[in-house]
Amino acid sequence: MDFGNFDKETSALQQEIKKMRLQAKRLEQEQADDSERLDKLLQEINALAKKLGRQVFKFETNITADDLNLNINRIFPNNGVKVDADKQLEMQNVDYIVAALCGGLAVIVDAFLVKVPKDMAIVRNGNKILQEGSPLTGLFRSIGMDENGKAAKWVETLEKWFKVGYDKSIDPNVIGLNPSSHRLHNLAHDPSLLGLFFAIKDTITGTFTCIDRNGCLIVEKIAEADFQKLITAPIMWLGHLLSDVFTKMGIPIPGWCYLQLMQFGSVGEKQRTISDVARYMYLNGYDLRHFVSMSAVNAVIELVVRVYYFLVCKQRLKDISLKAENEYIKIKNEIKLHNMLFVSYAVASCGNIAKICAYQGNPAAFNLPLWLGMIKEAIVKAEIITRNSKYYEEAIEGRHIINENFDNLFEALKMLQSNKSDELENE
Repeated sequence: MDFGNFDKETSALQQEIKKMRLQAKRLEQEQADDSERLDKLLQEINALAKKLGRQVFKFETNITADDLNLNINRIFPNNGVKVDADKQLEMQNVDYIVAALCGGLAVIVDAFLVKVPKDMAIVRNGNKILQEGSPLTGLFRSIGMDENGKAAKWVETLEKWFKVGYDKSIDPNVIGLNPSSHRLHNLAHDPSLLGLFFAIKDTITGTFTCIDRNGCLIVEKIAEADFQKLITAPIMWLGHLLSDVFTKMGIPIPGWCYLQLMQFGSVGEKQRTISDVARYMYLNGYDLRHFVSMSAVNAVIELVVRVYYFLVCKQRLKDISLKAENEYIKIKNEIKLHNMLFVSYAVASCGNIAKICAYQGNPAAFNLPLWLGMIKEAIVKAEIITRNSKYYEEAIEGRHIINENFDNLFEALKMLQSNKSDELENE
């Protein structure tokens, strides 16, 4: 040890200890001042709580900031919580129940009204199973048929008026093309804008465009080009489809013909490809008429949920000049509506899975419109979760909380002023 520097080190240490004592005294004084201020705030808050009829708190020791916040939360129950008007814009328990019941009603419609397109016999493990067809689709199939099951006269008239050159039903060069399946393979028979495009193209160029059973696109020359038919081609296409809708085979669902390109997959006991399954479904009545029948499930969901939402849930816009408030209500209304639709479609989709299982895996039990609706609502749900307006909505809700707290304070001050006036009059 360096005894020569011992006195110097001792002196420096004493100075450090003195500084620490001064800092401790200063901190102690600051703590005492904070406690005194907190005590005063507590007294003021308790006085306000007494006027508001809230519980008054007493602490045996000096209070802390946490104690003060607890007391404030007791006086203002909505502190940091949405006000009642904003809570009503969120999904309530009854809303979930109604949406789930609506989905259950759609399952009943799918199971007992939609069923499968027509009476079918499927073979499972060597056993033949008979499955009853859809009564609703059967009703649609009866349109355009006479008592003998033949095409009505007005259907035959349409067929004569709207004959088209591309309506080819037999061709040895096109694998799978026959009178029963030619509308599935012929792209001009697709009831969509793409079908209209191919109808116009085939009409004016004198061609026949189709996809064969192996997924090959085939274009054959069947007549001379005639560009003068460009104007009448859309009318002829629409009239021809209308005449085909009411025939025995009907016309395919929009876009269904393009499934012939999907030459992959392994479905069922026979390991069919997706194109084979699509062909099987169409040949067994899975056409545009059954598509309309299946859409009854979507109609039930959309109708019941939207009527309930409009009559019970939808919040009307406020008659105020602040556009932000109205925009907030619009966003919340839309979110609530689509949340209810999502729940209903989810329940109905689970029911459709159960229906397919009950029908021994028959692909014709698959409800295409229902699953399209489910996908649509799932995309909307994802957009809701990732929306950019969350912080804007939280700011609006925070302002509502502040406004309500200030209203409570204003009422308390009015009550306090009234009490003081009564005391002056009594004196």
